[in-house]
Amino acid sequence: MQRAHRNDDVTPMIEWPRPLSPQALKIIKNVLLGALVVTALVQIIPFQVLGGLANHLFTILLLLSWAGPARRFLRRRAAERNGGRNEEREGPATPEEK
Repeated sequence: MQRAHRNDDVTPMIEWPRPLSPQALKIIKNVLLGALVVTALVQIIPFQVLGGLANHLFTILLLLSWAGPARRFLRRRAAERNGGRNEEREGPATPEEK
């Protein structure tokens, strides 16, 4: 009988974990939703295709970023070459004074 009492003292008590806060549950829910969306996209469109599309998108963005400065440079060169004749057309339209 003494042996049974000794084993009862050694048995640890199991404590239940505390519940998560609603904010933590919302974060976990959003992460799982994001993983679900990424998984669905990969199932529909493979990564190789997505990589190719991203490559084309960045190339187009790079070319568009060069378009504005190139246009200004070419406009300035044309104005220098024509002796200022094109400068009248470039500015905003002003109402004629009477």
